[in-house]
Order: sequence, then structure tokens, then C-alpha cells
Amino acid sequence: MKKAFTLLELIVVLAIFSSFLVVLTLVLNNYLVKAQKNIALLDSIRRLTETADKVNNYLIRASGPANSVRIESATQVTFDIIISGQKINAAIEVVDNTRFNYRENDQVQTVTVEDVSIRFSKAGASADVDLPIKMTVTTPNPYNTSSTLSMEFVVYPPGVR
Repeated sequence: MKKAFTLLELIVVLAIFSSFLVVLTLVLNNYLVKAQKNIALLDSIRRLTETADKVNNYLIRASGPANSVRIESATQVTFDIIISGQKINAAIEVVDNTRFNYRENDQVQTVTVEDVSIRFSKAGASADVDLPIKMTVTTPNPYNTSSTLSMEFVVYPPGVR
């Protein structure tokens, strides 16, 4: 007598195997959707920190008296840079969510950012000086498109006294 699988046994094994594949596919699909959301969130955080770092790299150039740093508006900060006794007028001006301008005297450099809003305000209570500067960077929330993610940084340029 031959030992072989009947057609019914093969169909039952294939049905069980296909059920496992369906469950596995659903679980993996759910995992991939969550992973994509987490990647989008990490990308948003990267954009926020990179933008803040770019702005901070220009703000720390400020030197001289504390009253030389001025928050002109929520999108513009002016400051002086003193090198070898010579004063340079500098400014950071936010153009839109994709770029800001850095100016030294008459030279302007445009710096690109990725869908990040930049705002400046006073972090201190002093009426005499605008220091320290509170910089808020904001980007759309990948989990909820009707809200935003934001980070706040307090900057006091090391060369300012």
C-alpha cells in the first residue's frame, strides 16, 4: 500500500498555510505603516534641529554690547559683530518656511531650510536689552496635519557682554 497525501489533505494544508500568510501580511503591513510614521516624525525633528542649528551658527557671531542685539520683529534679528575693532552690521531675516537671509553689511547669504517656520522673541524680562533671544522653530506634524511640532531655544551669543 502506498503512503501518499490525498487531495483533501493537500487542500487543508494549503488553506492553513494561506491563513498564516494572510495574518502575517496584515501584521507586517501594520508594522510598516507605523514605521513610516515614525520615520516621518524623526525627519520632522531632524528638520527642526538642523534649522535651529543653522540660525544659531549665525547668532553666535554677535559680539559687542548687549544692546547691539535687537529683535526687530518676529522674523528679524539685527546685531553687531566686532572684529579687530571694526563694527559689522548683521541681520537674520526669515523670508518664508524654506529660507532665511543672513546679512553682513551689504552682503546677503540665503540659507535654505526644509518647511520650517522660524520666530524670534525676547526670553528675558529686561526692557533695556532683547537678550536672551527665544527662537521657536515649527514644522507640520506628520501624525496630525492640523497641528504642528515646535521646539524652543534660548540663545545668548557668547561674544555679547
